[in-house]
Amino acid sequence: MRRIATTAAAVIAVTLALVGCAPADSETRAPEGPNGYTLSASFDGHELWWDRSTESGMTDLIVEDADGFRVGTCLSAEPIYCLSGENEAKVVLVIGPEGAERAVMHWFGEDVELVRGEASGEGAPPVFGAIMPPIADESAGFQLEVLDGAGAVVFTS
Repeated sequence: MRRIATTAAAVIAVTLALVGCAPADSETRAPEGPNGYTLSASFDGHELWWDRSTESGMTDLIVEDADGFRVGTCLSAEPIYCLSGENEAKVVLVIGPEGAERAVMHWFGEDVELVRGEASGEGAPPVFGAIMPPIADESAGFQLEVLDGAGAVVFTS
């Protein structure tokens, strides 16, 4: 009886030791964003998260920096653009109209191509985002142009 108890204790100890040595998760984990959001794009060390409400049809975009801090958001059921963040790292987010393929921000004398995000789901609008560079020429102002596949402007600010 003692031999069985000793053997059982040894088996349990070895099993626990092996479990402790085994990696808990051998798969590479994907970035985790806000609950229910899907990673749509990455740019300049930031991540663009996308979600669409099934009840309201509203599209919600969130940009987080490398530390997971929210630096920009945009919410709408219609085409819209949103500016937020610090002056040194202004975030531009666009919820585009159907057919939009590209977005360019003419930012104080500099043209910045926005990154097109992957928005999944039936009827999901195209989404875009970018971090703007420091202002080069304050007198130049800014203007957004969203273009279709043929290069025609389909939305502007």
